[in-house]
Amino acid sequence: MKKILTVCVVSVFLSGSAVFADNVGAGLGRVLLKGNRGKALELVGTFLNNICGNGTFAITTGTLGYHDGASIGMNEEVKSFIAQNMDNLAADMAKGDGEYLDTLATLMQVEDKAEFNSKMKTNFSNIYTSYGVSSDQVAENIYKVTQS
Repeated sequence: MKKILTVCVVSVFLSGSAVFADNVGAGLGRVLLKGNRGKALELVGTFLNNICGNGTFAITTGTLGYHDGASIGMNEEVKSFIAQNMDNLAADMAKGDGEYLDTLATLMQVEDKAEFNSKMKTNFSNIYTSYGVSSDQVAENIYKVTQS
C-alpha cells in the first residue's frame, strides 16, 4: 500500500511540474520565495505549488505571481536587445527616460513604465557596474533590480 501511495504522490508531483513548465513558479511557492534564486529554491517553489495545488488556482485566477504571457527571467529577445544597444540603453537609464529604455520595458512586458524607468535610473550603478561590463551581466543586473 505504501508503494502505491508513493508512486501516486510522485506521479502527481512530476505531472504538475510538466503542466507548469510554461509558467514555472506561479502559486504560493512564488509568493513565499520571491526575490530568492537558485535551482534548489525553484524546486522548493515548484514543490509548494504542486503539493498545495495552488498553481492551477494561480493560473486560473491570475493571482499568486501569475502574469499572462510573462517570461521567466530574461528571454533571448531581451538579452539580444540589451547586447545590441548597450551604450544607448545606458544613456537612457542614466537619465531615467528615452526610446531605448521604453523599448526595453515593452520587451520585458512591464506594466508600470514610470516605476520601471525610476528603478533603472536609481539603480544605474548596480546595473552598469563597470566600464567593461558585459551585456549578459547587465541583463542579469536588470533582472535582479526588477525582482527586488
